[in-house]
Amino acid sequence: MDYQHSGSSPIEVVAVPLQEKDRIVALDILRGFAICGILIMNIQFFGRSFYSGDPRVFNELSQPANKLTWFLVDYVFEGSMRGLFSVLFGAGAVLFLSRLEQRMEGMKPAEIYVRRLIWLLVFGLINGYVFIWPGDILFHYAIVGLFLIPFRHAKPKLLIGLIVFFIAITCLKSVLKKQEFLDMRQQGISAQVLKDKNQKLSEEQEAALDKWNGYNEERKPVANRKKAEKEIREISSGSYAKIWKNWTRWTVKLETIKFHGGFFFDIIIFFLLGIFLYNSGILTGQKSMAFYAILMVVSYTIGLALGYLDYAYVRSSNFDTYTYILNYPLPFSLYQVHRVGTTLGHMSLILLVYKSGMFNWLLYPFRRMGQMAFSNYLLQSIICGAMFMGIGLGLFGKYQRYEMWYFWAGVCAFEMVLSIVWLQFFRFGPFEWLWRSLTYWKWLPLKRKHKFEPPGATD
Repeated sequence: MDYQHSGSSPIEVVAVPLQEKDRIVALDILRGFAICGILIMNIQFFGRSFYSGDPRVFNELSQPANKLTWFLVDYVFEGSMRGLFSVLFGAGAVLFLSRLEQRMEGMKPAEIYVRRLIWLLVFGLINGYVFIWPGDILFHYAIVGLFLIPFRHAKPKLLIGLIVFFIAITCLKSVLKKQEFLDMRQQGISAQVLKDKNQKLSEEQEAALDKWNGYNEERKPVANRKKAEKEIREISSGSYAKIWKNWTRWTVKLETIKFHGGFFFDIIIFFLLGIFLYNSGILTGQKSMAFYAILMVVSYTIGLALGYLDYAYVRSSNFDTYTYILNYPLPFSLYQVHRVGTTLGHMSLILLVYKSGMFNWLLYPFRRMGQMAFSNYLLQSIICGAMFMGIGLGLFGKYQRYEMWYFWAGVCAFEMVLSIVWLQFFRFGPFEWLWRSLTYWKWLPLKRKHKFEPPGATD
């Protein structure tokens, strides 16, 4: 969104659509890739049970295609595409505020920005509770986005310092979580030993034993398979009300316990990274080809190595948490470092392709998709809901892990075509238009007066 001064007052502004020439092409292309990348993760849970994340639940480790998909999704792409999406949101927040501040005075830019986040939170609630997608990220982005206002003009050293600080907090939390598990295990085993000796347990010991046994029961593949099969029946053939009751419990958990338990740090790290990358010109493709090539190699080396390390120790421990803790070479988790590495690797690779100028025809659909990133994100919930839920085609749980790639490719291709066609006639995606109109409390013009530039153009 851009603004122009009206003739009546030096501080009165009129909202007008952001001009095509003012868009940053590199950011749109990256958004397009991020939207496709987000779906790599989400499609597994749009179409399969939350309980089937463990590949042992449906004996997938003995099937090469499913095993490879599990590795790629959980240890290569997991967290990195969400990371890229978060980086772009952080950069977008700074871009949004800076354009407002160039044309408006006082607290008005911050007021509009906060109003924009409030409506984003509303869209997140709609995505989670109306479109019934428990994995919605908009709700969390709206809350964490409030913390970006003081840092929009922060110096690079402060931004890097905060990123390192928040990563350090996640490392500390992983140490505390590990110790909490070890304490639970020790107390549970000690109580079981006393019980085996027919000694009377105190209430505290009984609680410790119940907690330990409950933890072990929840991790059994057989138990999770039963839960998965039950969820598949309810989602694939249930009514809207039944599906809502089943899945919104996940939404509540993710928006409360999980958000306070770690999602805040998960998001703020990459929001701040996005501000740093945007302000330094890295995110917008202003550095040299050599810079991005070196950044890609270094980032992928770190990110992919840490991802594979985690995978290797999960496999060697046979999914046993205690064995994993004993064998893992570090006393804390470097999950966020892994995410930063793979995210920067993806970003650098995409920008290298963009700067080469050799693949404009390939980048064009991603650019258009990125211009409708908000609409495409919400449309994924609608499309996948229609495909997998009982209120639609009822395909939930009917396909194997590797087969979800086919649905992923189909949805991405559909959204690419839709974005190209839609933007030939309209200024914004449908949800972008609604979001902006609500933000400024004014219906903005949607239809184009002139036809869009021909396909293939990227600058």
